[in-house]
Amino acid sequence: MNIGLVGLPQCGKTTTFHLLTGTKQDPSQAFHREVMRAVATIPDERVEKIAALTSSAKAVHMTVEYCDTPPVETGSAKAEWFSVQIVAHLKLSDALIQIVRAFGADEMDEGIDVLRDIHAVEDELILADLVVLDGRHHRLQKTARVKPLSAEEKHELTLLEQGRAVLEDGRPLRMFELSSEDKKRLRGFQFLSEKPLLVLVNADEEEFPRVQSALPDLEKTLAEKSVKILGSCAEFERQIAELPLDEQAAFLADMGVSEPAVRRVLHASFDLLGLLSFFTSNEKETHAWTLRHGQTALEAAATVHTDLAQRFIRAEVVSFDDFVANGGYPGCRHKGLLRLEGKEYVVKDGDILLIRHN
Repeated sequence: MNIGLVGLPQCGKTTTFHLLTGTKQDPSQAFHREVMRAVATIPDERVEKIAALTSSAKAVHMTVEYCDTPPVETGSAKAEWFSVQIVAHLKLSDALIQIVRAFGADEMDEGIDVLRDIHAVEDELILADLVVLDGRHHRLQKTARVKPLSAEEKHELTLLEQGRAVLEDGRPLRMFELSSEDKKRLRGFQFLSEKPLLVLVNADEEEFPRVQSALPDLEKTLAEKSVKILGSCAEFERQIAELPLDEQAAFLADMGVSEPAVRRVLHASFDLLGLLSFFTSNEKETHAWTLRHGQTALEAAATVHTDLAQRFIRAEVVSFDDFVANGGYPGCRHKGLLRLEGKEYVVKDGDILLIRHN
């Protein structure tokens, strides 16, 4: 999973990046102009429990790569943000997180306005997509003047014109209703405003309770744009993360949250992307994997290794809860809980798969 971070200047985006990745922040990075990447482990206690029951020599958790881009700016700096290098990094992302400032109102001439800042960044994403869309549209029209377009090219041209109408109306491409086939046709463009978006409203300790109480109304306002919204207190949580685990819980409880921002963001990201976790386990290795809801055992096999999908026979499947309750594979076999499933079986969150192949 790859997630890109965007935001206006001084919104706490880089602080959030280091909080999510567990990396140390260099003071010189406060106004960085380069792209930073870091990989973080997705904590999942189920991996360790499964590994213990199968006596695995190694436990492999899932990972997420975060990409921190320079701040989105207006005026003369806008051209820099639109550079090929920066936009290309964001195009690799499966989803975007926009950090919005909700602290230091007295330091800002324009004051705090969460919706204004959300729309300001969204406008830049829409503009970036218009540039890409118009470039392809122009090339297809140029081709049409030389030779007749194929049926596929004509259909693509129609889709581009429909998409441009959505963007010119100030709406992100997430609101562009398409069939699954048409989504595949446009996937190669990697439009930024089409990517799932999580808004992280970044407050200080004093403002955090007020932000939390305002989130339901903000989410209703943004619901039609398929945006998920969370509150955070990046600087304070970064300090909490440096404390011993038994002390962290008390500070989080004082904030009124049950989980640290790292886990809250991951849960929201999984929901946005429609992801689930499944596991493979033997004496050599227990491994956690991600899959989209609705995908099959064959697609799970391909996630593990393409050869497994090509030579797939069947999968032995057991749920995590049954696996733990019955002491692993021997107990599950004894009770008949290890099911044989074919390639069309729809994988569920927490499934443990033994993939049989020729």
